[in-house]
Amino acid sequence: MSILGALVFLSVIVTIHELGHYWVGRRLGFTILEFAVGMGPVLLKTEKNGIQYSLRALPIGGMCRFYGEDENAKDPRCFNAQKAWKRFFVIAAGPVMNLLCALLLSIITLTAYGNFVPAVMEVSGEDTPAYQAGIQKGDILYAVNGKRIIYFSEAVPMIRDADGEQTVITIERDGLKKDLVIDGLYDPTVGYNRLGVTIGQERKLYSFGASLGESFHYVWGIVRETFSFFGTLVDGTVKSTDVAGPVGTVAYISEAIRYGLEIILRFAIIISVSLGIFNLLPIPALDGGRLLFILIELVRGKPINPDREGMVHFIGLLALFALMLFLTYNDIANLVRG
Repeated sequence: MSILGALVFLSVIVTIHELGHYWVGRRLGFTILEFAVGMGPVLLKTEKNGIQYSLRALPIGGMCRFYGEDENAKDPRCFNAQKAWKRFFVIAAGPVMNLLCALLLSIITLTAYGNFVPAVMEVSGEDTPAYQAGIQKGDILYAVNGKRIIYFSEAVPMIRDADGEQTVITIERDGLKKDLVIDGLYDPTVGYNRLGVTIGQERKLYSFGASLGESFHYVWGIVRETFSFFGTLVDGTVKSTDVAGPVGTVAYISEAIRYGLEIILRFAIIISVSLGIFNLLPIPALDGGRLLFILIELVRGKPINPDREGMVHFIGLLALFALMLFLTYNDIANLVRG
């Protein structure tokens, strides 16, 4: 049941993505043939204003099918016959919808459950940089040199990466923020920056109004971590256990479902952001690849030959299938290893 729930979970996220394409396409006058929830054989369908709305058998996604989307622009109703700026907005609407969904879910999550922030559980001694700067037990570590600490796990790495001679740490105490200058953060005996405190997690609750602003930081933190992960791909430091394909994603979501609504919401935010960002990457066959071709068209003043563009997207699609197969093998190997 949890696996089925995970598949439905992913279908909802993908359907929201397709809903972005659909909504903007309708507003800009594109001809839409079908909007479907799920994939595979049609279970239920209805038609309104020339658009088929269908529920398909496999809960593994969804689609918004435009008229003439992959054809030469001979018919003025074809997708490719529309103005470049219109096509750009329709294609970009899918990833943007995922990011907006993540923002909405973060508002709901922060309002209902708050967020876990790094709090000072104990100051080690009077000779520590923390004590000398005035940090006290119960203080929340809010920022390092003006850079927000959004998640508990960010606190120690950000302190380790700070200037060892003099650093400004912003703490929150009794609802008020205060900048403290930390001198001598670097400890030569251990070879890294050491503040001299024990840091623990504290759940901080937000009102609805406060969660509106905090949700932008929450989502931005996930975006930042996502691009940091891309950096590990470039420098080759990524490990096989750091990535997940279809099987691994379903396994993680299945586990999240067993933990309850809060974990589901937090996982949904991560998946929504990841899907939005991944689809904006300039990779052929993805939304980002198609957006890149439209940008080239706008610069050149004329579209690239549809056959050539189609071939590039086809090659990109094959590469994505190959990547999915590799990630699936990696997922199964990681599950076998435990």
